[in-house]
Amino acid sequence: MTSFPINSNKIGARIRSLRKKQRKTQSHYADLLYISPSYLALIESGRRVPSIEVLIQIAKISDVTIDYLIFGDERTSDDPNDYVHLMFGRLCDTYPIDKIEKALRLAECYLLLDEEDRAASG
Repeated sequence: MTSFPINSNKIGARIRSLRKKQRKTQSHYADLLYISPSYLALIESGRRVPSIEVLIQIAKISDVTIDYLIFGDERTSDDPNDYVHLMFGRLCDTYPIDKIEKALRLAECYLLLDEEDRAASG
């Protein structure tokens, strides 16, 4: 069986980067994860490896895969739409279907307007 060493420093750095990209404080991010800010600080500094439950929550709120959190750029998927699929799955888990349908209709209207603008200027 192949061994995959866990690099807690790199995992922590990726988590910190994702949190900062979302412009969240450690305290707010920790609240979203149902952990203490001090535990998040230990994870981000590489002094603790998060549990699988915490990794799942981070992956969900950050729209990344657990593979990315653990291995970084060594993701197994070559699908460039993974981010969109992950975000859509999170939205479906978070909001009622009627709100998602409304958001999709709004998104479709926006895309149609964008196409019309391009056609008019092109």
